[in-house]
Amino acid sequence: MKKLRIGYWPLSASLKSAGDRRRLVFWAEARGHTVVTNLSQKVDVIVASENSDFNSNLFSQKNIPVIFDLVDAYLSPLNPTNDFARGLAKKLSGQISGHVKPFSQHVRDFCLSSKAVLCSSIEQEELIKPYNLNTHVILDSHDEIPFIDKSFDNLSLDNKNQILWEGQPATIRGVHLISLPLTRLSKSHDVHLNFVTDEKFFQFLNRYIQRNTLDLLKRDLGQINSLVNVIPWTQENLVATAQRCKIAMIPIDLSVPMQRLKPENRLLIMWRLGLPCLVSPSPAYTRVAREAGVNAVCENPDAWLKNFRELLNNPSFAHDQTLRGQNYLRENHTKSILLGKWDEAFESAMD
Repeated sequence: MKKLRIGYWPLSASLKSAGDRRRLVFWAEARGHTVVTNLSQKVDVIVASENSDFNSNLFSQKNIPVIFDLVDAYLSPLNPTNDFARGLAKKLSGQISGHVKPFSQHVRDFCLSSKAVLCSSIEQEELIKPYNLNTHVILDSHDEIPFIDKSFDNLSLDNKNQILWEGQPATIRGVHLISLPLTRLSKSHDVHLNFVTDEKFFQFLNRYIQRNTLDLLKRDLGQINSLVNVIPWTQENLVATAQRCKIAMIPIDLSVPMQRLKPENRLLIMWRLGLPCLVSPSPAYTRVAREAGVNAVCENPDAWLKNFRELLNNPSFAHDQTLRGQNYLRENHTKSILLGKWDEAFESAMD
């Protein structure tokens, strides 16, 4: 493939958001392509993110293929009121031009008109294929995060029961679903809960209704809120916190369709950081846990408590679970595999 000049409507103007730097920017830099965010410039191909104005004339330039990087499950069955409200808010804020309609309708229409659509999981792919058969599943790159090999000896000698949660505050509400097993766990183990995330966040469209993350956690976790520690998200803080922790957790509110259909990125990151991880039974996490041969999926509060105790009480089992996860990474989630998938997607759109 020749070196491309790629026009990109990004998630963040700086290209520093995870959805930018771990996806298109990662591939372009590795392959020597140029990414520009001024779409009026001469480009070979245009990539649209979810923050694009899907009705912009810039996407209708003759002989310039458009690729849609759709990383969230906006085509899942959404609450109709919320879906329309999102579309209306994006119209009123100036992010989307044209007629007001549910945001999912904008997404469907753009899938239909794009030369290729990229997504983050095979579960999302099934929702997209009715609107575009040229769909490619590409997970995020996690190369920026070191691959940590924790020794069994260190795990055995450390008496601190530190638990890690990492991610964006918008997904943190799932923690309230396991407040009971965490409370019961705290009565038998000296646990500390570390949340590496943004200290403040906007609840709607990343610009409306600012919330304090620690206040939200303290409310949701009730009587164990004194065990909570919120650490500002930086790569350095994430790595340092993971090295102090014994296990990680990713509880998800499966009643929210967009949360239920999140890809397995966070689970893979926890394994990369050298941690066994417990997860809710989302389709992606259930699939990957089965393929990796790990006992990570917690179907109910009793299972969360049982699995927390098993990992904390049995360091050799915890180490085995981590090794299984890391073996899965070595076989299924390497830089060369990801780059090859990006190559294939662009070649299909440029053909």
